[in-house]
Amino acid sequence: MTNLDDGAPAGGDVRQSALNVLLRRMRIESDFPALSEAIGAINRIASSDREGVNELSNNILKDFALTNKLLRLANVAFYNQVGGGSISTISRAVVILGFDAVRSIALSLILFDNLENKAHAQQLKEEFVKVLYAGMLAREMAGKAQVKDVEEAFIGAMLHNLGRMLAMFYFPAETAAIRQRVEAEGHSDARASTEVLGVSFENLGMGIARSWGFPDQLVQSMKKLPGGTLKPCANNTDRLRVLAGFSNELCEVILSTPDDDRGKALAKLTARFSAALPVPEEQLSGVMEKSMQDIAQFALAVNVNLKHSAFAQQASKWAGMAVAPAAAPPALEADADAPRDGVSAIETELSSSVLHEYAAILDAAPGEDGGKPQRSSEEIQSVLTSGLQDVGNSLIDDNISINDILRMILEAMYSGMGFAHVVLCIKDGRYNTLRGKFGFGDGVQNLIKAFDFSLAGQPDVFLVALQNNADILITDIDDPKIATRIPAWYRQNVPARTFVLFPIIVKGKPIGLIYADQPDPGGIMIPEKELALLKSLRNQAVLAIRQSL
Repeated sequence: MTNLDDGAPAGGDVRQSALNVLLRRMRIESDFPALSEAIGAINRIASSDREGVNELSNNILKDFALTNKLLRLANVAFYNQVGGGSISTISRAVVILGFDAVRSIALSLILFDNLENKAHAQQLKEEFVKVLYAGMLAREMAGKAQVKDVEEAFIGAMLHNLGRMLAMFYFPAETAAIRQRVEAEGHSDARASTEVLGVSFENLGMGIARSWGFPDQLVQSMKKLPGGTLKPCANNTDRLRVLAGFSNELCEVILSTPDDDRGKALAKLTARFSAALPVPEEQLSGVMEKSMQDIAQFALAVNVNLKHSAFAQQASKWAGMAVAPAAAPPALEADADAPRDGVSAIETELSSSVLHEYAAILDAAPGEDGGKPQRSSEEIQSVLTSGLQDVGNSLIDDNISINDILRMILEAMYSGMGFAHVVLCIKDGRYNTLRGKFGFGDGVQNLIKAFDFSLAGQPDVFLVALQNNADILITDIDDPKIATRIPAWYRQNVPARTFVLFPIIVKGKPIGLIYADQPDPGGIMIPEKELALLKSLRNQAVLAIRQSL
């Protein structure tokens, strides 16, 4: 493979200087830092050896719109080919689809959502449809190209023209000038973009991809391929680069070739790649048809009408099919038969804090808003019910671990009720303590470390909940009636003023505890129907642990 690293060191310095100028201009835009942080965070998680699944889920859940779109995509046929029923939590999506698939969906959605809200949105949507289709093609051909990771193939093809996409969004005037030079003077994209921007589209994209923390193999796949017939690939990086190049070149051929010249153009393209990516021309039709089906489902989730896309219309002709709207994901149903545990007696000073199964709606104190959720009660119930469905589907799947099921339960509580944090604590029998295991919310890792307390101490609110199998809501830790029951370790390490506890009791013994909080007094209200659903989720945790014993 020809080495495309161009320029002597001095040329590299000039290019880097021009890139730095462009980056400074982009950072002035209010949305670019947020875009960079969102993508950078996911790449940091992907490269970490720590609890990647929990961190990825937690990061995605911070963005409500991203969460909803990702879950819609997780349920369409092109991703959810392994079955398992409806997916309504990010935790289950990671389990069913795999970490890399959820990562690639999230990255593509983040890019699209951050690159659409401008005056030239339609032009950008058209460009996005094209690079998304290139990603679908690469994903479909990864096996033929001997690329080990299909999701890496998808991301590599999508990033291949990142520089041009970003220039269209952040530098529309310069992009128009570049297009004029290409059309009027016959300059290449690389020459025209370098003359106008001081750096080529290719180097702009690669520089930003590096700053976002993409691995070097993906960054290298963004390099343009040399002209003429390509040589066989020497390694996986070469294969990834060739696959990204082929997918994007095919998109350009589709867009620029008259229908009558289709056969000739495809023959020329496949001949150029014959040694590096042997995909016979007759197989391309099936690949293009499958990719068009996939992109139709993806477009539904991001609200792009493919009938308004000139590229999609042309690509559909080449694939031998009409553009049709994808089917909506299946509806989520409640698990109406979830078991429920009763509540026994409790010490007098905590009796008013017990959440009985059919308690009346818990009102805030006069003059307080009670931290009422912005979403309606019906919306909250829908999220909790969908979570129950997720857990129910997972309980009958022998391939899903107990930890994954418990994550789904916590996520449903966290995203449904809008708690600031949710933490699962599990008993450590060696030391007779209860310790934080995992959870959701900003800074949750520090909170998890705070939960490490003895089960043999004085009967504080945590021990009372466990010993009496009582669900407890503390509306204000400084309320004189219960202030003495708040342990010192909690006051020293946890800033939240209100919290709720759901003990996990298996065969009469305390095994764990689900903790959820809000920072301000009175910040948690749990109406009757929501309470029943939360208890049902906790009972699913009891059932899951019981099955694992």
